[in-house]
Amino acid sequence: AVAVVGGMGVLVANVQKVTATVTIHGSGGGSYRPNVRAKPIIISGNPTATMVKDFVAEIFHPDHADDAEDLHLIFFFPSGGREMEEVIRFRGHKSNIAIAHKISVFKGSVLDSHHLERVCALRAVAFIILPNMDCSSPFQEDAENIIRMLAVRRYIPDSRIILLLLKAESRDILKDAGINADVADKDLTIIAADQFKLELVGKSVDVLGFGPFICNLCKSVGESEDDEGKAVWLREYEQGVGNELYEIELSTVYSDKRKALFGEVVMDVLEQNGGTVYLIGLVEQSVRDGGKQILVNPGPRYPIKAVTSGFKTFGIFIAADRESVQQCEVNMVFLGRRERPRGERAMRKEAALQAEQRRRFARPPSVSARELAKVADPALQLRARQLVALSQVHGHGQQPARPPLKMLAQGGHILLMCIGAQGEKDFRLGVQHFVRPLRQAKEPKEIVPIVVMSPVVPRDWETVCDQSAVYYFKGSPLSQPDLERANFRAAASIFICNVSSGSMEMRGAENWMMDSEMICCARMVEAQLTPGARTLVVADLKHDANHLFLSVPQTSNTSGMEGGPSEFPAPAASEGEKRLPRRMSVTNFQSESEKMRESATSIVSGSEGKPENKPYFMEPRFASGQMFIGSVVTSLVVNTYYNPSLSELVTSMIASIVTTKQVPHDWVGKSYFEYFDYLLAVEGSLAVGILRRADPTHFEPSAAEATTRKQSKEAAEKMAEASSRKQSKEASVRKQSKTSLKQRFAFVYTAPPAKETTMTETDRIICFGVAQSVGGAA
Repeated sequence: AVAVVGGMGVLVANVQKVTATVTIHGSGGGSYRPNVRAKPIIISGNPTATMVKDFVAEIFHPDHADDAEDLHLIFFFPSGGREMEEVIRFRGHKSNIAIAHKISVFKGSVLDSHHLERVCALRAVAFIILPNMDCSSPFQEDAENIIRMLAVRRYIPDSRIILLLLKAESRDILKDAGINADVADKDLTIIAADQFKLELVGKSVDVLGFGPFICNLCKSVGESEDDEGKAVWLREYEQGVGNELYEIELSTVYSDKRKALFGEVVMDVLEQNGGTVYLIGLVEQSVRDGGKQILVNPGPRYPIKAVTSGFKTFGIFIAADRESVQQCEVNMVFLGRRERPRGERAMRKEAALQAEQRRRFARPPSVSARELAKVADPALQLRARQLVALSQVHGHGQQPARPPLKMLAQGGHILLMCIGAQGEKDFRLGVQHFVRPLRQAKEPKEIVPIVVMSPVVPRDWETVCDQSAVYYFKGSPLSQPDLERANFRAAASIFICNVSSGSMEMRGAENWMMDSEMICCARMVEAQLTPGARTLVVADLKHDANHLFLSVPQTSNTSGMEGGPSEFPAPAASEGEKRLPRRMSVTNFQSESEKMRESATSIVSGSEGKPENKPYFMEPRFASGQMFIGSVVTSLVVNTYYNPSLSELVTSMIASIVTTKQVPHDWVGKSYFEYFDYLLAVEGSLAVGILRRADPTHFEPSAAEATTRKQSKEAAEKMAEASSRKQSKEASVRKQSKTSLKQRFAFVYTAPPAKETTMTETDRIICFGVAQSVGGAA
């Protein structure tokens, strides 16, 4: 009996210890001791629960299964609260059983060395500092995270840190701390969310399809389980979405044994992998100091540096996974050297293209003022010139140029509409990031006017004062009269930018409310555009789940493609979806918000049944480049951990010369491989994808569906023989009317299988021009 009582006492004591441990860990307390194989990653800052969920889903994606096998995530929440509790509940969900033991949540801060010690921070392989994307003061949030980064560096000087900033302007704080964010640092990676978004959308407006091309390369997407019965465009798009960017060291066979040129290596890689892997650039790393130079398409005649040159060369590959990249190794046949006639005409054409690109990139020398010529001292003259320039820029920033009425009446302008700027006390848009790719290497006649619509003047407007045809238009995107004055119907492109910050009233609100104004504005604008119009409308969403509230685009993004968008009317409203009135004033905004609230409630509660909840990147709107999702930045941060050069690669790709080329008539019906080879060898352009027009009525049926369709066709033929001509004509009219409701749009086919893909007459090829930093080496 004594033994039984003693055993029960020990059991009760152990239960109490377990309960106490669970309570401590459930409240953010306790400690973490990694095992021998563990690779801890410490995540700090103020991320929201939604951001944490996206982060966890991306880092433990099946595509990273091998690399993430020993990872352990340690989340530090400074003040605990609702966000930490939601993350703990998320970790304990039954769908996360396989990864729950790899996630630890603590209440603490990296600013306190004691908190770092209780999680063995010295063993951490990386520190990732994330902001609250919905905070009310972005600059204060950035300042706090920069201090966290400095604290980590003080505790572990050689630690690897990935810092996500909300505003690129916050880099100035780093300079004050003695850190030059413009100089490459192998242990510190800085990503600015606003710069990434605005530059990417600006480039996508200039080069249709570039936005989804980059976003899909930054996000991990698994292979589709079943392709039967899917539309042809969706199968091709999904195949392209499955590709990612990889940085892999080039085989020394190319540089030392073959003395190969870049164009030859590109073709060899394509041949070795059956046309499914593309080499698009090089990363040259100095062996002495570790410095990197990233070259996206250095040119077909650029020589691969030998190992003895003091550089280690890595290739930038687009592939489905790292293991699928096959290079030419020792005792393998080199397939890249192709004998082709290269006369003086082809060489002159390539030299002329390179000279034209260098001329476009060259900046005119600055002209000094006459009164400064009298200053004898060069130092005083330089300082006086700087003061005059700053004074002029500040004055122009206070009085931004207004768009000429004649220009607005002619149309064809780019309209950037700022949603949520009304309540901002220190509104800084970062408009220079949007303008830069639209003014890159442009002739004066190629410049498209940019009109920024906002209720208040951005505080950083002086950054675009030196740019031509950039105008400020005071107005509200939710006001019908202001939209009419901006002539939005005649605009070439409209970007609805969500610049709102999380106010006190919005804290604790549901995610859909963060995008409510933007969604209403997008629906209001698209409802008033002519179905099939050429105006490209790009919506900016903070939360990816809110894409369900955006209607199918009423406009066509097939502008400039053969056939034109006028052939493809917009789709009719789906059952149960009421289209907005053709004229909608701001007074209707509240009623539309109420409809959204009811729709959100019904979707969450399931009262409308179970709607098809496709991921945002599989929606036609995203595939056609008409939607930007904020969670893409989280995917970029995660994949930068796996690929340290990823953020720099993306920045270099955005800064590169990118064009789209219409497939010539002589190449229609030929393979993509042949045209890819021609573009690289003759024009120096590196093709990376196809902007292809989709036909929603074209499906690839399964075997059962094909049999059913055959039987239906035979029955229809018998009925047609028995029916009169009048009835046949009426049936044909009804069928044509039903088909006309299907809208065709252009989607991005990233890195298509080169030898299996056939060119069509409406295809446009997305190409990278020769990198400018190469100089005369190409």
